Amino acid sequence: MGRLINKNTVFKKLHVEFHFHETEWPHFSSKQITQWIQSIARTSEKPPGNLSYVFCTDEYLLKMNREFLQHNYYTDIITFPLHDQKLEAELYISLDRVKDNAKTLAIDPEDELLRVIIHGVFHLMGYGDKTKKQQAQMRSLEDEAIQKYKQLYLQQSTYYDQVYDVVRMIPRGKICTYGLIADFLHLGSARMVGYALNHLKNGADDIPAHRVVNAKGELSGRHAFQGPKTMETLLKKEGVEVEDDKVTNYKQYLWIPKE
Repeated sequence: MGRLINKNTVFKKLHVEFHFHETEWPHFSSKQITQWIQSIARTSEKPPGNLSYVFCTDEYLLKMNREFLQHNYYTDIITFPLHDQKLEAELYISLDRVKDNAKTLAIDPEDELLRVIIHGVFHLMGYGDKTKKQQAQMRSLEDEAIQKYKQLYLQQSTYYDQVYDVVRMIPRGKICTYGLIADFLHLGSARMVGYALNHLKNGADDIPAHRVVNAKGELSGRHAFQGPKTMETLLKKEGVEVEDDKVTNYKQYLWIPKE
């Protein structure tokens, strides 16, 4: 366990930071996650400190579990409290385990990740999960917190549905970019369009998400489909030339949304 936090630092509000070991930040806004965690932590009687999240692999967390806790099994999260009187800790989360657990439970992996992220915070706030009663309370708190996150940041009616409406307008045999859609809807960031389309999870029959590429014509969203070549196959069926996961001469296929 590395020392990521200076214990002498005083925070007026909960400080949250994110680190990554052999993995990448999932499809979330770190700013929104931070604000969400802070809003939950305000209900704690403990004063704010620093929470340092480290997202890692199964093997990395298994090694830590063996070394520090003498447990020889995979787990989704290990929390190391660093202060008894304030919310201060290092929290290690295996994204591999989160994805596997979500698949086993047949739930959205993003919901499962939110649950694990906030689970550690509730532990630090003093909530346990050893008994059935505690587990039920913990699950209720997690569910409420996830619902709060969605209410704050995933109001689909505010922009998800707008993105889907524009994507439905893309003609067969044409493509559009994340940036063009974002500009048309005044979203401020192409990533916002990516978040909305990724939320579809393998797409929807009436939303041709395969027609949306990045600014270079690359099939950057191909991993959101059932197979890595699904997006390419769908485009080729519509007469769009694709080579090496990129639309050839993509400007000739480009459709630009207009008022």
